Amino acid sequence: MSARSFLSKTAACAGAGAAAWLAAATPVSASPWGRGAGRLFLSTRADYFTATRESGEPAALGPVRFERYETNSYAEIGVGWKTMLGVKVVYGSSTYFDGFTEYSASGFSEVEAFAQREVFRDGRQVLAVRVAGAAPSRLQTGARQGLASDRADAEARIVYGRTLAEKPVKIFGAVEAGYRRRFGAGADQFRGDALLGVEPARKILGLLELFSTKSLGEGEPGGGAYDVVKIQPSLVWRATKRWSFQAGVTHEAWGRNLLLGDTYFLSLWTEF
Repeated sequence: MSARSFLSKTAACAGAGAAAWLAAATPVSASPWGRGAGRLFLSTRADYFTATRESGEPAALGPVRFERYETNSYAEIGVGWKTMLGVKVVYGSSTYFDGFTEYSASGFSEVEAFAQREVFRDGRQVLAVRVAGAAPSRLQTGARQGLASDRADAEARIVYGRTLAEKPVKIFGAVEAGYRRRFGAGADQFRGDALLGVEPARKILGLLELFSTKSLGEGEPGGGAYDVVKIQPSLVWRATKRWSFQAGVTHEAWGRNLLLGDTYFLSLWTEF
């Protein structure tokens, strides 16, 4: 997102690109840098996820082969001096093979909304809090085994962002920590994310993101409890002042009780 008017002109020039990239790079959640009142950001992302259970891995992890195509639509808007609202809607189609029969399912797999409020900001850093509610994926819509949920979730999160360098290239980072309450049978979760962004030129940005989820306990019978660590490198090209494109991959590097795979994605963003 763009840096806001209450930053000094120098900080705004240095941080505008970083703040914009940081928000758009992760449509699942917003940047620590809030969007100004009336400013709107939109993104549309296409994902292809694939996972294959290797011989010797337990059948409880899921089907032998799982593929999913998704469209991820995300919007956020500044509604006040320090407040921002956002929503995400995910629609997907899955195909999975259990070793004997191939199955398919499609539908809206996730809807999430959030509100974010800045707590502190100066010329180089920002601290904010975020609350969110989500209706997560269900098996009926082709959710991956282990990720499905039978009821809604609520989450509270602390987010912190900082400009690390301005010259000779812009470098910025962010860290997040949150607690997700799962009201269904699934176990509650701790979630921690981190991001490093490097902008070597006005139109180019490299991002390296880390996402982690840790289940707290095993949940109720029939509920999911899993751990996962994801690494996501991506490259962003700012085609015009208003339009940008992102391409990358999300690699699930480690996990427990979950069939691990990779997501390849393309994303288009715009802001007004």
